[in-house]
Amino acid sequence: MSADRQPTPPARAAFDRKAGDYDAHAHVQRETAAWVAEWLPPAGAFASCLELGAGTGNFTRHLAGRFARIEAGDIAPAMVARGRASLPAAGWTVRDAWRPADADGAWDFSCSCSLLQWAPDPTAVLKEWRRMLRPGGRHLSGIYIEPSLPELGALMPESRPFPWRSAEAWRDAFTAAGFADVRLEVRTRRHVYPGARAFLRQLHGTGATVMNEPLPPGRLRALLRDYDRVYGGPEGTPATWTYCRVGCVA
Repeated sequence: MSADRQPTPPARAAFDRKAGDYDAHAHVQRETAAWVAEWLPPAGAFASCLELGAGTGNFTRHLAGRFARIEAGDIAPAMVARGRASLPAAGWTVRDAWRPADADGAWDFSCSCSLLQWAPDPTAVLKEWRRMLRPGGRHLSGIYIEPSLPELGALMPESRPFPWRSAEAWRDAFTAAGFADVRLEVRTRRHVYPGARAFLRQLHGTGATVMNEPLPPGRLRALLRDYDRVYGGPEGTPATWTYCRVGCVA
């Protein structure tokens, strides 16, 4: 992937604006969180846990009871406020996952879900995350990877939707960052909506964007029409996601 194709992380303001509606639209994120949580360690295996990009707590709720200390961080203050209100047992902080200020070896376990695919430089970010873990500490991430949303990509060659990385590219990034025993598993899920408009409404309702720039109204109408025409059927209109869970050792 060339330097000019690096994905841009969603803006803090976008997530702040969507905080009140996020949970109503985040069914893909909840499903991903439940799947990634299957790889969490048993209760008591690690004392402290840092979650990065916690949002409103879709993954945080799976951490409860497993660690003596849990800190859930997100860059959007409104997301943090909602997470703190619904899951007060965790410590909640506003933090930038790409530029953590934690001391070396500060955490036993770290995790993220539905976050790392936005990293502008994954290897650099992962090096920082590894630095925060004690030797032998563990990390777990859930990521959306290639070929997520292939239906949308096929209909938008001119806008070049979000350039998802492959599973192999993610394995390379974790290895280059110094993580060991990298374990990776991929799952593809097809979600069906009443129509293309409902799918895009759900996607934008989370605050995330997979397009490099907003579409002009005429192009958007054409996209919705073509999406339903090409992919729609009696059961509805599909959108396909590919999830990846990665576990590794610092």
